Amino acid sequence: MHDLPKTSGWRRETPFRLGDLEILPASGELRSRRGVQRVRPLLMDILVRLAAEPGEVVRRETLLEDVWPRRMVNDEVLSRAIAELRTALGDDARGARYIETLPKLGYRLVASVGDLAPDAAPVAEPAPIAAANEAIEPSARRTWVASIALIAGLVVLAAIAATLWQRSRAPDIAALEAKLRTARPFTSDPALEVSPRFSPDGKRVAFALVEGDESRVVIQDVDGSQRRFIGNLEGYARLGAVFFPDGRHIAYWKGDGKECAIVRHDLETGLEEKLLDCALKPRTLLDLSRDGRWLVFAGSQRPQFPASLWLLEIGANASPVPLTTTEPGRGEDIWPRFSPDGTQVAFFRGTGANRVPWIVRRGDPSSARAITKMEGQVYGAAWLGNSGPLVAAGDWLGFRALHTIDLGDGAIRLLGARGARFPEIGPNGEIVYENATYSSNVWMLDPASGRTEGPLWLSTRYTTQPEFSPDGGSIAFASNRDGFDAIFVASPGGTPRRIAAGEGMRYATPHWSRDGRYVYAARYVLRKPAGTTLDQVVRIPADGGPAEQLTALGDKVDDIVEADDGRVYFAERDGHAMRLSRAPANDLARIERLPFPVVSRYRIAGRRLVFTQPNLKVLTSCSLDTLACEPLPGLSMGEFDHDYWAVGPRSIFLRVFNNDGKPRLARYDLETRKLTQSWDLAPKANGASIAIAPDESRVAIVREEPPAIDLMIAR
Repeated sequence: MHDLPKTSGWRRETPFRLGDLEILPASGELRSRRGVQRVRPLLMDILVRLAAEPGEVVRRETLLEDVWPRRMVNDEVLSRAIAELRTALGDDARGARYIETLPKLGYRLVASVGDLAPDAAPVAEPAPIAAANEAIEPSARRTWVASIALIAGLVVLAAIAATLWQRSRAPDIAALEAKLRTARPFTSDPALEVSPRFSPDGKRVAFALVEGDESRVVIQDVDGSQRRFIGNLEGYARLGAVFFPDGRHIAYWKGDGKECAIVRHDLETGLEEKLLDCALKPRTLLDLSRDGRWLVFAGSQRPQFPASLWLLEIGANASPVPLTTTEPGRGEDIWPRFSPDGTQVAFFRGTGANRVPWIVRRGDPSSARAITKMEGQVYGAAWLGNSGPLVAAGDWLGFRALHTIDLGDGAIRLLGARGARFPEIGPNGEIVYENATYSSNVWMLDPASGRTEGPLWLSTRYTTQPEFSPDGGSIAFASNRDGFDAIFVASPGGTPRRIAAGEGMRYATPHWSRDGRYVYAARYVLRKPAGTTLDQVVRIPADGGPAEQLTALGDKVDDIVEADDGRVYFAERDGHAMRLSRAPANDLARIERLPFPVVSRYRIAGRRLVFTQPNLKVLTSCSLDTLACEPLPGLSMGEFDHDYWAVGPRSIFLRVFNNDGKPRLARYDLETRKLTQSWDLAPKANGASIAIAPDESRVAIVREEPPAIDLMIAR
């Protein structure tokens, strides 16, 4: 048996045999009947470390400590390295011939490890070389030595040149930061300008000009000298325009509320060709590979499944093929972008404020992986070279801005351009992006009279997630009006008081205690290390004071409510859905998992719990006393909106859509199981947007103000 030691001196140069392979660590070679393959030193280090204990489980933390002794890396780096090593070995994780995965433990070699015959070693013996040198005439020997020296010199020069070339190709992040500081407005129309994309030569930008439910494609010269419109406002929305490599055609999404398609438009003749119909419900943001051969888009094949990515080979008379797969509750795959060479696609997986950047190789769905485990509210990305990094818009620091994401270690670094969304990098390093300003405020509705009041506590920032106190005299809400996400309390005619905030923290989902003395909330730690979960729930004195972290509930809790039965009900994340549990309010360690499916949203009023499930348009009502559940019938007035609803003692107030597609606020009577009233004042905002007073005399509604979105450019 091969004698590779198990101690810190395990890195050995001795060749060995692994099954039917010959492993030569010194040269990084794997030899088989198929030939010789060379692997990078890191992969060889992992293989040799596993071979030090053949047939034994080498724990993940041991591999990380031994192979990366002076570097802080996470499990994701090790997983990617193992996958790369398996590829080199021709191995398969599902039917391992060489490396077996032990979930949550580590890895082990299942192939036999043994000594390799000395004559297989690639290192020549020094004695024969010396003898051969003695046999060479002095003049020939000088010529031979000079030739070797020349070759060695050329090799060194080639290595230096390659290094310099690679450095010249590597993105200069500092220069990118400086460039962003010089950004200026590119367009400032009263309408919304979204989804900018450069032409192949970088001289034009295509974007959508949105006016209500209609939009046109605009192509504008970078210097602003010329602008042309594609389409008129005739009931269509045209979005997501991207150039073909010839610069004379563009592809974009086109729809009128009933039908949709992705089309190719000839800029010279105005003719359109349908590339894809609406069968997969394609999303509006799509991408083309630079050679114009491949189209990638997000679409849904089954109603109950979130969007995944699809590939269409243009001109091949073929149907789209799946590039990624998604499951209910695990979030959708959206906003795909090809790498410059077209071999990889970056995208985002998740929902709402819990999206994560991913990457997948074109044509290899099994290669999909998360680049980093840091979640956030994200808004598109662009590539800086075939190996990255990505330039992505997200709120990882608590505010929306541009960042770089390293594809190797997942490190996220702030670039700048606060307020930026959906960046685009031109062929000469130009940057164009959306600059978006959003605000939302709380309105009040009297259901009996239909009278509305508002907006209350007006600000130019985002206010959401209102909830009435038990006596109905105050409202707690989340807002970033002070620059970061905090919890406020206010009476309808009073001044908001901030009761919870903190640098590096985001507070959300406030809920009152039954006695009205406290406000429960979720607290998210920003910029947390990859692979860690630092999401906390806290109890905050309503009159002000330090927040108490409820450590007994763990660090994955997303929402917590104290109910009339003396228990707290809380939701733990499970992918991009939640699992519900409860515990006595005075003994939080006595946790009981509830026998419910994963949920996407839940609300409690009295002794009733109502929830929705991912991608299912049905409300389920459960008794807190018996835990018996039933779906609520009678939601036939338009289509029930999955995200906008709240529960009161006698009613559910929810957003529905009329036959004309317009949203309305409606009341669902829990006794008659029917929709009984509706109002024009419909909620429209991110997060919980409806709150019901304890006596149902008032309903608080969050409405998002019309956004302002312009384009910025840095050249």
